[in-house]
Amino acid sequence: MSSKEIGHVIKLAREARGLSQAQLGALIGVKQASIFAIETGDTQRSKFLPEIIRELGIPPENVGLPPLVHVAPALPPVASPYGPHDFEIYTAAEGGPGEILRSADPIDWWPRPIEVQQVKGAYGMYIVGTSMVPEFKPGHVAVVNPNLPPIAGKPYIFYGETEAGQVRATVKELRKHTAETWFVTQHNPPEGQKHDFTLPRKVWREAHRIVGRQDPY
Repeated sequence: MSSKEIGHVIKLAREARGLSQAQLGALIGVKQASIFAIETGDTQRSKFLPEIIRELGIPPENVGLPPLVHVAPALPPVASPYGPHDFEIYTAAEGGPGEILRSADPIDWWPRPIEVQQVKGAYGMYIVGTSMVPEFKPGHVAVVNPNLPPIAGKPYIFYGETEAGQVRATVKELRKHTAETWFVTQHNPPEGQKHDFTLPRKVWREAHRIVGRQDPY
């Protein structure tokens, strides 16, 4: 499939959603010029293509990519068109209301999901807890791209450290942010917590965007 044909599919889907090139770029975290280059075929194969088609609801096969296949965590990795088993999967345990403790090392390696085929540093993490149900349920594996900028309305894994040096994390949706504060929301707050609250950035230093999930159900 040529880059011009891919660009035409994306343009039609974007216009059907009523989005401008600048609006789509803002959702993905790229400039309007990048969306223009993709739609005109000037960009041969953008690393943002998987996220663009996910945002617009375009089936992967419509732009020449393999169909998206969900892999159940309970099953061992199987042969996949996505390439070698180089996608690191981390586990997590409850670390307090709405918080988790991530394993220091990966516990498994899967075929690389389509959302992060070309993404350096991408990884997966098992979801525990229920603060983001129904979007993310216990047992889901979050597909994470740590390289994307913070954008409102997207789910993120926010990272800090415990006093013992463990990796502390929490999965929330970002509402907005300042230099000092993350403003976040959760769909199903633990008892005693609110839907909307803040996280200080001096404690929660990193925000890694969740770009997909592997669904065991």
